[in-house]
Amino acid sequence: MSTASQRRARERLLRHATACWSTQALGVAVEMDLPDRLGAGPATAANLAADCGAPAEALQRLLRALCALDVCREGSDGRFTLAAGGEALRRDPGAAGPSLRAIVQWWSGPMWSLWPELAYSVRTGHSARERRTGQPGYAFLDDQPEMAATFHQAMQAMTAMVADDIIALDVWRDAKQLVDVGGGNGTLAAAIASAHPHLHASILDRADAQGAADVLIHSRGIASRCRFVVGDFFVEVPAGLDVYLLKSILHNWDDAACARILSLCARASAPGAWVLLVERVRPQRLRPRQHDAGLARTDLNMLIGLGGRERTLEELAELLATA
Repeated sequence: MSTASQRRARERLLRHATACWSTQALGVAVEMDLPDRLGAGPATAANLAADCGAPAEALQRLLRALCALDVCREGSDGRFTLAAGGEALRRDPGAAGPSLRAIVQWWSGPMWSLWPELAYSVRTGHSARERRTGQPGYAFLDDQPEMAATFHQAMQAMTAMVADDIIALDVWRDAKQLVDVGGGNGTLAAAIASAHPHLHASILDRADAQGAADVLIHSRGIASRCRFVVGDFFVEVPAGLDVYLLKSILHNWDDAACARILSLCARASAPGAWVLLVERVRPQRLRPRQHDAGLARTDLNMLIGLGGRERTLEELAELLATA
């Protein structure tokens, strides 16, 4: 390896090792509502500081850091304006696409406290969250409605980014009834039902997702064809339907838990039904590129959160065959 290549490798490693700054800078930006404040128009650090109740000099340093993250821009007149990344962090970004605000809140808040426990999960293969909270699965959300709302909003934003691709699948042409197993706020099921008027959709998830799902279903005008079912996909799923959709479900769980979920879907499904998985597919070997870094991030995130994992296509196929 040449000296130049060695230097670049060290610089990349340094960026990875110190990446914590960007997570928290974005988290504070959202906490202080800077994207929405700047969305109202250009402003100086002093003006924003007066609104936020913060020292102008300290806030200016944050704003300049956010410029490096494409959240805002600093003009020659000293005023800051919103950039493309900042638009995505507004409460309602409009035509810019789904808001990523809740994702930032989730990663800079509840997830942030788990990452120091990575060594425990690597050494044991067990969930760091369960060790910390003493509660399995998503039970830690039971008594924390604000955290539950943030979680479901974050998952809603992630789902919205791939919804169009799922809507376009050929499977919906002949299907009449689908259930989105673990469908959260109903973002995906509502989008599919809206795009295919012949379809009836059910959303199966925890009770803390129902309120937002009902609002979405009624706002789309599909209440006659779409319903929320409070339930546990480890216990029972709606029977006799054509498509059992599981988006980003299996990667949360170990093989035994996945087999249980899939077996329930298989037993409940109508003859000729589909089980449709939407998952990241991990290659056998990861390389130093952005796509693989994203897979590595979610794989370790699943490990510390629920003891789950990202899988290769062969591993997913084996799960299906077993179930």
